[in-house]
Amino acid sequence: MAFIINIKDLPEGISRHEFAVKASDFPLDYEGIEPTGMLSAKADITKSHDQIIFRGRVSAQSKLICSRCAEEFEKTIDEQLVFVLSLIHEPQADELRDGDTEDFYFMPEDTADYDFSSHIRELLILAVEIKPLCREDCLGICPGCGKNLNFEKCECNKEKIDERWLPLRDLKDRRL
Repeated sequence: MAFIINIKDLPEGISRHEFAVKASDFPLDYEGIEPTGMLSAKADITKSHDQIIFRGRVSAQSKLICSRCAEEFEKTIDEQLVFVLSLIHEPQADELRDGDTEDFYFMPEDTADYDFSSHIRELLILAVEIKPLCREDCLGICPGCGKNLNFEKCECNKEKIDERWLPLRDLKDRRL
């Protein structure tokens, strides 16, 4: 993976880094979202003694399925990613690793590289809405005939009748 920070050679202070990988080389393995093109991350990485702060943006073009019309559409995901790595002595690492929080991680001080691909994966999955829409005014599909109402009109009877009331309607029709 190309989302690796070389911790050993990271200079003290702030340094600018850019990362990129083809979407085909980054299997997301999550239904409903398929990255296309390039996934990229641009970050200012600050190293201060035993702490590394990653502040950056991740962007990816992705194919999604509209929850109303079931059509595939593309969307650009552009999200901020921030996390902190704290380098500690090896004996403390196992103890403190249980204290990892969402954005703060403990690493043995002799760690050479840190792969933050899992952060990218999680960010992409969480960036997608629960019910993604191809557009806000998507009309969806007709429940009667299955036509995509964004492209064609249907001739279905719009009057919905609850089947439980049909015997009463039949009784009314017989009286007339």
